[in-house]
Amino acid sequence: FFSAQKFFCGSFLSNSSGSIRSPFYPSNYPDNADCLWEIQVTNNYRIMLTFGSVCRYDYIEIYDGPPSTSPLLGRICSGYNIMYTSSSNMLTVRFHSDSRYSNRGFYAEYRSFPADQDTGKFPFTLYHFLG
Repeated sequence: FFSAQKFFCGSFLSNSSGSIRSPFYPSNYPDNADCLWEIQVTNNYRIMLTFGSVCRYDYIEIYDGPPSTSPLLGRICSGYNIMYTSSSNMLTVRFHSDSRYSNRGFYAEYRSFPADQDTGKFPFTLYHFLG
């Protein structure tokens, strides 16, 4: 019986803006990856997360807060320029890959903004998109 080795990754992010990417992006990510990024910004701020490119075959889940207790905002498998906005100062991103397919993966950027600011009032561009 063969058991595939898991690849764990992710981090806790507390800067007001930043980026996340699948392991080895823009090269192919490893099989059996399970990555978790927890983003927490200043109180009374929210988080806008924009994916420049998204992996195919495997999936990314976005949670509106901590991973185990928060509602799922979305589960995405493909696309680009996909945007999510948190309702609080916390957001979690989980990436999972299986052992069947490997692909280039994903790149995303986040920024925080005051909780009372309308998200339609500012453009969000991926300045560092490697895509």
